[in-house]
Amino acid sequence: MKSILAVLLMLMGSVPAWAALGENVASVDADVQVLGGKRQMVAKVGYNLHQITMSDGSLVNEFVSPAGTVFGVSWQGHFMPNLQQLLGTYMTSYQQGQRTQVVRRRAVTIQGDNFVFSSMGHMRSFRGRAYVPGLVPANLTPEVVQ
Repeated sequence: MKSILAVLLMLMGSVPAWAALGENVASVDADVQVLGGKRQMVAKVGYNLHQITMSDGSLVNEFVSPAGTVFGVSWQGHFMPNLQQLLGTYMTSYQQGQRTQVVRRRAVTIQGDNFVFSSMGHMRSFRGRAYVPGLVPANLTPEVVQ
């Protein structure tokens, strides 16, 4: 019994911590380390914007509600970000979502009741956003996630 408990504790300790949709603002620091960037927090009306700028000029924005929950993320840069890192538990919604894809511009859009994702780009120029409509503060519209 003790060995099972020890294994479970080791596995729980090895789970990566990062800020992702639906997660707590305290995890944004892990993103800064994983992405190797510098963070700047900007207080906006009704939310806080955490901007992570990488050395190559790529930018990841994390939108945090007054309750301290990441309700949206956006990115732009030379490379696609690690979506597992940014989407967290919503990665399943991304993988299983109904996609509208325009191959020419490599655009992907997924729109569901509890998850919205859009991304487009080509070599060395990617941008996109994802948000959870139910987590967007009542006084805001989803368009703030840019």
